[in-house]
Amino acid sequence: MTSTASAPAPSVAPSRVLRVVAFAAIYLIWGASFLAIRIVVARVPPLLAAGVRFVIAGLALFLWSAARGTALPTLRQWRSAALVGVGMFACNYGPVFWAEQRVSSGVTAIIASLIPVWVAALECMRSARRVSARLLLGTAWGLAGVVSLSFTPQQITGQRIAPVALCALLFSTFAWAGGTVWSQRLPLPAAKPMSASIQMLLGGVAMLMVSLALGELPKFHVNAINRRVIFSMLYLILGASILAFTAYIWLLGHEPSTRVASYAYVNPVVAVMLGWALGGETLSLQVILGMVLVLAGVVTVLGERKTSAHG
Repeated sequence: MTSTASAPAPSVAPSRVLRVVAFAAIYLIWGASFLAIRIVVARVPPLLAAGVRFVIAGLALFLWSAARGTALPTLRQWRSAALVGVGMFACNYGPVFWAEQRVSSGVTAIIASLIPVWVAALECMRSARRVSARLLLGTAWGLAGVVSLSFTPQQITGQRIAPVALCALLFSTFAWAGGTVWSQRLPLPAAKPMSASIQMLLGGVAMLMVSLALGELPKFHVNAINRRVIFSMLYLILGASILAFTAYIWLLGHEPSTRVASYAYVNPVVAVMLGWALGGETLSLQVILGMVLVLAGVVTVLGERKTSAHG
């Protein structure tokens, strides 16, 4: 017979466990996704790989949401999702997949962590607020980190990272940040999984169209696919795009947004360590210095947003 004193325990314990599991998902799964991308693009054309990833993930998430009874998007919402899907997913992940043919996964993750800095800057510009000293300092730290990373030898040639690759990664962060701020003004489905699914789907379709226009399909050879590529692609679709994203949405409903945004400081560390331990990437002084500077910038900016949220 169960005592009344122990009855409430099951309702408390699962909540704590779910929080730990959800944070582990966005920290570890998203952090490891950069190495998975590098493995895939070593054998599959980048835009083709990115397009396939998000078309499959978006379609799976759409069908799952619809099966749960979520209202289907209106025509107006589909149009908004097309704009955001191209602006965020295609313009972010397209350059990321392309750049990881030339740049290590750790460096890519470090630069990607600048997104919260650009989001804060764009929100400040949109609201016409005075630019704070913390935002300026955080931006300066972040850009200094990128400069340090520019002296890092490339994974393939051993030479310094080509400026075009760094520019592509910076553009990808601006695209995601701009899409994040812009999407707040567009009519999108209220249900986050449904909204994300059609953005992923349409962004993936856009990348496939560009891939075909650039002639990537004839460059793809089935015999180039091995177990590592298959596992990495499944990891990106099921783990990073569906499981970790679902955990992220759940956390936003149960934790302060600034705490959830902490993935921005953890992902680069996970990516750098995995790239060094499993991907044969160089853990140079420039990488460590660049990571420290960029993370200092992210912490500075997110710390300001946390203070203003509680003030």
